Amino acid sequence: MKTLNQLTCLLVITIASVAWAEGAKPQPTVKIVNETRIFKLDDSRNIRENAGVHSMCLSPDAKTLLYVQRIAPAAKPDGDDRMQKRRGYRLVLRDIKAGRDTILPGAPSGSDDFLVACVSMHPFDAAGKNIVIPIGIGPSDEPVRPGKGQMQLGIYNLAAGKLKKFDLTASVIFPSYDAEGKNLIVLAMVARDGRPDMAASKIVISPVDKIKFQKIGITGLPRSPYPVGDILPVLLPPARDQGEATRRGTFVLYDTKADKRLLMLPTQSGGKIDDYNPQWTGDGRYLYYVDSENDQSPDGKMRPKSITRIWDRKKAVEHAIIEDVVPIGPAPGKSAMILKYKDRSCKVHNAATAKTSPLLGEETKLINANGRFLVYVKQDKDGTESVYRAEMK
Repeated sequence: MKTLNQLTCLLVITIASVAWAEGAKPQPTVKIVNETRIFKLDDSRNIRENAGVHSMCLSPDAKTLLYVQRIAPAAKPDGDDRMQKRRGYRLVLRDIKAGRDTILPGAPSGSDDFLVACVSMHPFDAAGKNIVIPIGIGPSDEPVRPGKGQMQLGIYNLAAGKLKKFDLTASVIFPSYDAEGKNLIVLAMVARDGRPDMAASKIVISPVDKIKFQKIGITGLPRSPYPVGDILPVLLPPARDQGEATRRGTFVLYDTKADKRLLMLPTQSGGKIDDYNPQWTGDGRYLYYVDSENDQSPDGKMRPKSITRIWDRKKAVEHAIIEDVVPIGPAPGKSAMILKYKDRSCKVHNAATAKTSPLLGEETKLINANGRFLVYVKQDKDGTESVYRAEMK
């Protein structure tokens, strides 16, 4: 599996194999209410990268769904089996109540994993009125592959239906609001001959009320911002002098306001931190992130296994490790996180107590959670699948 194909040229990674482990004894804490069907899951909306995790997200008011849509390539008029255009992907906004889709402006991307990564951050502002997106520069019908063309920063106003473009351009524009919606955070990555030039790349930050970008003293792949402050997890590229067998990115916490590195988080490979966006609990104390570690298999060989590490920011220590789960997003409660297991079941895990409670069964496919609402796929009575929004109580 390759995720963020163009961005991960920054971060030479190791793909881990999967193992499974049970959680703690279930304790009932959260129930699902107010379920709303959004739309039927057709082929264009069924992004298979990472089983669809974070390919959709809700606005803060849960009225709008942002999702990645696949654009089928067109065949040549003469019937040639070769495709006239490469497959593309675009961002679409769904007004859930009206049942209406709006295709966001700008050239489509040639990479679904890049757009999924953008969706997995914080594309909406705090009020859900604006959305920050990368805009491909070039012919509108040509997919822009990250690192193969030029991108520009854009902010789309949902009510007015208008896009405002900014002068910030680069080979890759990877934008996000911070978790509180007060600042814009943008990775502007420069590529030369298809390879990243980290010396020329930068992370810039600006207040949302007056756009004026300032460069901070670190460059890498931004990950899910801290929910109640100015801390940003960043996956740094591997050192050039590392051998291919040992190269891995470094995962750090960075204080964007003080412009200084705080600490390095424990990782073995760092290879899944770009695949699955790390998730903070609602109180900002615990950070869940997917990694891998070596494990001895029955044949005596050492093989990587998938783990999720839990970092306790208050105590500045690794709090726990859980095998083969993916953190989807926070659940209601200070230290609660929704975890997706290998068997597709989902549970609420409380980092403070190490207890779990069941949330969704194997018949559902959880895509996104924001602390109050869920987005998931489940089978309808006619055998087809649909995407649903529901509230957690």
